[in-house]
Amino acid sequence: MKLGRVVLLVIVFVLLASAIFGFVYYWSRPEDQAVMKEGSSVSEASESSTNSTSSEQATGQDNESPKDNSNSVEETDTVEELPAPEPIIEEPPVPELRFMAVGDIMIGRGVAMRLKKMEGVYGRAFEKISFYMNKGDVVFANLESPFTDSTHGLDKDRKIVLKAEPEAVSALKDAGINLISLSNNHIMDHYEKGLFDTMELLDQNDIKHAGGGRNIEEARKPAIMEKNGLKIAMLAYTDMAELTFAGKPYLSFAAGPEKSGVVPRKYETIRDDIQKYRDQVDLLAISLHWGVEDSFNVPVEQIEFAHRLIDDGADMILGHHPHRAQGIEIYKGKPIFYSLGNFLFDQNDKANMESFIIDMKYKGTEMVGCVAIPVRIAGKTTVEVLTGQDAVGILERQTELSRRLGTEPQTVFDKLVYK
Repeated sequence: MKLGRVVLLVIVFVLLASAIFGFVYYWSRPEDQAVMKEGSSVSEASESSTNSTSSEQATGQDNESPKDNSNSVEETDTVEELPAPEPIIEEPPVPELRFMAVGDIMIGRGVAMRLKKMEGVYGRAFEKISFYMNKGDVVFANLESPFTDSTHGLDKDRKIVLKAEPEAVSALKDAGINLISLSNNHIMDHYEKGLFDTMELLDQNDIKHAGGGRNIEEARKPAIMEKNGLKIAMLAYTDMAELTFAGKPYLSFAAGPEKSGVVPRKYETIRDDIQKYRDQVDLLAISLHWGVEDSFNVPVEQIEFAHRLIDDGADMILGHHPHRAQGIEIYKGKPIFYSLGNFLFDQNDKANMESFIIDMKYKGTEMVGCVAIPVRIAGKTTVEVLTGQDAVGILERQTELSRRLGTEPQTVFDKLVYK
C-alpha cells in the first residue's frame, strides 16, 4: 500500500512538472514576446488616449499646458464675426411678347356691301382668322378707310374716296387688332371730320393709333402700349401727306401747327422722333406708308432709308401702300416689312388679295422668332389662311422676293420662318 501511494505521487509530480515546463517554454519564444509586447503597447496607447481624452473633457486642458479661457472666447467671437452668406437672388424672368402685323384694311365700299348681305355683317370679315390673331399681345394694321357717317368728301371723280360705317370698328375688335396707323392717303377723304370721328371711335374701343392728329404735334405723338412688362411705341408717316387732292375745298393731308392731318415721311422728322422716344420704351416700331402701288419691287431709296432708321434705333419697319406683299428683310436682327400688302380690300387682282399675318415673338427686346402665315381675301369679304397647294404660289414668290433683299426664309408647314 505504501509502495502504491509512492508510485502515484511520483506520477502526479512528473505530470505537474511537465505542464509547468511546457507553459514556460511556450511563452518564452521570441515571436510570442513580440506579440505580447505589441499588444501591451496598443493597450497602453489606448489606455493613454482614453485617459487623455477623459482628462481633457473633464478639465478642458491638454497634457502640456493649461488652456487659456480667453482664447476660447476669442475663437467664439471670430466665428460670430464671419460675414453671413449673401442671399441668392433669382433673376426675374425675361418678359415675352407676341407682336403681329397685317396690311391695309378697307372695310367700306364693296367689302361693306357684300358683308351686309351675310349674317353677322362685319363680324364675318375676320371670323376665320380671329382665333389666331387674338393670340397676339400687339396686333398692328394700316386703316385705309376712316370710320365716319360724313357725306362731305373729296371729289370722287378726281380721287378714290373711301370710308367705312362707324359700326365696322367691331371687325377690328373681333380680330384682336389694337394698334392702327392713320398716316395714309385715305384717312382724310372726308376731311377733318372723318379723321376726328375715326380717332374718337378708336379711343372708345381702346385701339391705339398714331400718325394723325388735330395738329402736327399730336400727329407725331406715338401710340404707346404696355404689355407683359414691356412698353411698345409706334410712330407713323406717309409719302402722300403733302399732295393736294381735289375737293371743295382742295386739301393737303399734311398736318401743321394749327392744321389737322397726317405726318410726312421726312428723314429728319423721323430721326428726331426716334431720338425723343427711344429711351422711353422697350420696342419702337415705325409705320411707313410709301412705295409704288401694285408693285413687288422695293426701290433702293427705301432700302437705304429703312436701314438708316434701324441704325437710328428703330426695332422694326411696318410698310404699306403698294397693296401687295413685298419681300421681308432681317437687318441687324430687326425686321423690315417693306409692304404688308392688302389684308382686307375689294381690289380684283389675285396678287392684291394675298398677303400675310406676321407673327413675331420677342424675349425682352430681342426678336427670337418671325413667322409669315399666308392669307387671302375670299369673295372680297373674309380673310382665310392658305394651306397646301393653295399656299405654294405665294410662299415661293415671297421666298424669292426676300432672297433679293438678302434674307432667306424657310418654308415650314405652309409658313415662312425668318431668322
